[in-house]
Amino acid sequence: MKTTIKRLSAGMATAVAATAVAVTLLPGAASAQTISRIYSYTATGARQCNTDANVAGPGYYCTTTTIAGKKYYALAY
Repeated sequence: MKTTIKRLSAGMATAVAATAVAVTLLPGAASAQTISRIYSYTATGARQCNTDANVAGPGYYCTTTTIAGKKYYALAY
């Protein structure tokens, strides 16, 4: 069971990283956001996102995003 969860987590992390890179590279409006990290769509994920946004400094903020039909919190700038 733990091995399956680890594989699923690793696969999801890879997919999310690829999506974040694609979002960054896609042409768009000048005000387009860049997602630098995602978190689970839970209270813990929201708290961690806010903490990281405060540490990252001006211009960083938390938002929500949907990837492959699943909702996440995202640290963006």
